[in-house]
Amino acid sequence: MYRTLRQNPLLLAALVASSSALLPGCGLLDGLPSRDARCEMRPETAQCTDLRGFKGPTFITFENVCDTLKAVNQGGVFQEDARCDVTGSVGGCQALHGDGSEQTNWYFPPKYTSEADVKEECAGGQSFVPPTP
Repeated sequence: MYRTLRQNPLLLAALVASSSALLPGCGLLDGLPSRDARCEMRPETAQCTDLRGFKGPTFITFENVCDTLKAVNQGGVFQEDARCDVTGSVGGCQALHGDGSEQTNWYFPPKYTSEADVKEECAGGQSFVPPTP
């Protein structure tokens, strides 16, 4: 798993997506407040990933994946009740999860310099979004 994450930090999107799809529709999440969190990977990796409006009991999967990225020198500083600072971002790839949350992988120079660069990273149901706070 470490090798896969080192080769593709975007695996973060797939892992978090699979964890947030476990409980929706059961009514178990209805009483939980929505929360935000981020995994800051800069400066090691030109990316920051955030979850906005997450409705779940814990961010444990997101936090563990972020910690794994840190362990393999890809960055990875988890912070709850925070969003990525998108100042200077070229754009992001966004996915909607079953709990109603939005996960956005934000991309930054110098690796990403145009919307086309970012759009190449969007796959598997992710949509390009311009940088917005």
